[in-house]
Amino acid sequence: MRSHVSQRGYEAVIFDLDRTLVEHDQDPATLFDAACSATGIEPFCQPETLELAAEVVREGSEELDAVSYERRVFATAAAATDTDVPASELVQAYNDVLDNQAVSLRPGADTAIESTADLATAIVTNGSENTHTTKLQAVGLTKHFDTVIFGTDVPQVKPASDPFELALDRLRVEPSRVLKVGDSLFRDVKGANKLGLDTAWIPFDDRRRGVNDPEPTYTLSSQQIFLRYSRRDCFGGEVWGSRATGVERSEDAVTGSVASSVASLQKACSCD
Repeated sequence: MRSHVSQRGYEAVIFDLDRTLVEHDQDPATLFDAACSATGIEPFCQPETLELAAEVVREGSEELDAVSYERRVFATAAAATDTDVPASELVQAYNDVLDNQAVSLRPGADTAIESTADLATAIVTNGSENTHTTKLQAVGLTKHFDTVIFGTDVPQVKPASDPFELALDRLRVEPSRVLKVGDSLFRDVKGANKLGLDTAWIPFDDRRRGVNDPEPTYTLSSQQIFLRYSRRDCFGGEVWGSRATGVERSEDAVTGSVASSVASLQKACSCD
């Protein structure tokens, strides 16, 4: 176990996996259409609607296991379009057509991970062990972390406290000495904030934080920015609090999208 302490006081960094370190290469619309076809139903929404449904589920419930979470996302999107779907079958069909080897590292992710080599590191993901181990193997990350917490390891997935508490226990660190890095305000930031972890939010697809959304400690524009400043000042001091390009304190984060998008979920469900 590594025991270096950064100037900011961090002993460990916990990363999210999907859309933080890796992203899928397959087209979401093609995947969804194939899953619907395998289930014997017509596609009932666009992939963007599934994203919004996922935000609704994450924001509205903290008591789901990994399987229930996936089923709830499809059921929520279907309900918004007044469509009755076999959610469990659709989840299975989607996972069958999803190639978990067809993933790539997000730009800057590999060097960002290398910059934490002197600290304890973990991944906390809502995905199952069998699917997400495949992703880690595909991008060569299986030996880069001290521990990995999968959604199937805990009774309830993020933003519930269970996976974060398990990671802290395995790393043997106090919450105040940990930085959580992730792309989701509700899965990553909200869950970590509850336990007193500092959080670095790296938005995916230029997503913006709404005024009522969970508030991260830092907002970064990319993994490259994470790398630049972690190397320069070991996660600390003036750099993280500065107005350098790509880094903003969370109270200055722009208002907007997630909360308002969730509110308009039903209006967004169009399958042209």
